[in-house]
Amino acid sequence: MSPYVAPHLFDSARPGRIAAIMEFGFTLRQARFLAHVLVYSGVFLERQYCTFAGIAHGQKTHDFLAKLVNGGYARAITPGALHRGRLFHVQYKPLYEAIGEPDNRNRKPASLGRFVERLMLLDAVLADSHVSWLGTERDKMNYFVAYLERDLPKHWYPHVTFGEGQEKTTRYFPDKLPIGTPRDGQRRHVFLYLVTREVPAEFRLFLLRHANLFRAVDEWTIRLLVPRRLRKAAALYRYAVRDTFVTPPTPQEVDELEWFFERAKAV
Repeated sequence: MSPYVAPHLFDSARPGRIAAIMEFGFTLRQARFLAHVLVYSGVFLERQYCTFAGIAHGQKTHDFLAKLVNGGYARAITPGALHRGRLFHVQYKPLYEAIGEPDNRNRKPASLGRFVERLMLLDAVLADSHVSWLGTERDKMNYFVAYLERDLPKHWYPHVTFGEGQEKTTRYFPDKLPIGTPRDGQRRHVFLYLVTREVPAEFRLFLLRHANLFRAVDEWTIRLLVPRRLRKAAALYRYAVRDTFVTPPTPQEVDELEWFFERAKAV
């Protein structure tokens, strides 16, 4: 890694954002946790806060959750029996504005299934403190531009392009998945991928979009998050990695795959 890059300065839950959240009256511990929630999921479970804070369920957690709900910062969602699977969606726009993410998709309502997927991503980020995590498009771009120390064209980074002509829009790092950057003298980057399908067709696109980035960093790991119901598909995903990089498709084939999946999503 370049000696001029300090990963913690690009961490999406960095001190500046934590301080901004504390301005709303939250403690340091609460603000640190909320910074992770705002960037990586928008939702959380009580047990995630307890694990992060190193405390058991009790008055402290009750007061924190009550402040979020009663203050209008979050809403409680109870898909099952009370206190069993209850989750909290932090949707208060001024909080997102405070960290420079006023239009972050995590603030918007979503299906219960999508919320569960985001909870899995939050679990993965909170469970690994050996890397600094990047969660937003801007943070990822800023970090890799500094890390690679090269003036690369933007299309070199993972991206998806929509529309034509003046309506053409390009989104970078479109998969919206956390990336772990090395610290403490390490060199390995961690790319999270949440498995949501039995067949790894979309995963292959993820690999192709990130192929240049994989070649540029010193060491990398793809960490698959596999729900229990899809655990049998793990072997297919491991094979997809080998297959994609041993016999990579042509740029034209990649464009055709991108077009096909965007049309399929639209239908």
